[in-house]
Amino acid sequence: MIFNADILDGEVTVMTTFGESSMETPPEMDQLVFNSEVRSDDLVLKASDDPQHENTTPSISLFVEFDVASQRQIVFDRLADGGEVVFPIDGPFAMVADRYGTRWMLIADA
Repeated sequence: MIFNADILDGEVTVMTTFGESSMETPPEMDQLVFNSEVRSDDLVLKASDDPQHENTTPSISLFVEFDVASQRQIVFDRLADGGEVVFPIDGPFAMVADRYGTRWMLIADA
């Protein structure tokens, strides 16, 4: 989430581990993130760790809509640094995988 906050010019406003929560979980989950939040202007991004289950590969894509195309360009460039461009910015849609493999779909008026 620190990476996401940097990319989005935001700040981590919540970061709680399973060990800090009131949930009863195995000790090996204590350091996993139970609840986290990044805020950047009107954007709120929340996430939690999903403990791996045998034979399961978690996969997500994030969808972010920008009011200003220039802000999308900044975020796209930051994500592409160490990541992989999937669809370059060409019109309103672009997609990039960050250095951790998470795909970001970025929308803005061209």
